[in-house]
Amino acid sequence: MNRRKTKTITDIALCFGERTGLDVTPRDIRVRGNWLFHVNPCYTPEEQLTKECVDCYFAADAQYDSGILCMEPYSGVKLKDSPFIKGNNKAIIQSLKKLDKSYKRYLEDIGMDGLNESGQDELKLLRRQGVE
Repeated sequence: MNRRKTKTITDIALCFGERTGLDVTPRDIRVRGNWLFHVNPCYTPEEQLTKECVDCYFAADAQYDSGILCMEPYSGVKLKDSPFIKGNNKAIIQSLKKLDKSYKRYLEDIGMDGLNESGQDELKLLRRQGVE
C-alpha cells in the first residue's frame, strides 16, 4: 500500500510541475486535507524561517491528472506551520482549518452565480465538510 502512495505522490508532483512550469519532485510537495503544499523555490533558507514560503493550492482528492490541481496558489503558510516539518500536527491542523475557512469565505463572496462549475463543486464540498 505504501508503494501506491509513493507512486501517487510522484504522479502528483509530475502533473503539478507540468501545470506550474516548475521542476517539482515529490519532496517538494505534501498533500494534507483539501490542500497541496509546495515549498516555493524563490525563497532563501533565511526567508523560509520568517515568511509564508509554502504555497497552498486547493486540491481536494488530489491525484494525477484529476483536473483539480490549479496553477496558482490560493494562499501561503510559514514553513513551521506546514507538513514539511515533522511533529507539528497541531500547527498543520490549524493551518488546514484557516485555509478551508478562508477559501470557503472567498468562494461565498464570489457567489454561486459567479463561480464556474469546479468552483461551485469546491464550495459544495466545503459546506458538506462543515467548514464554518
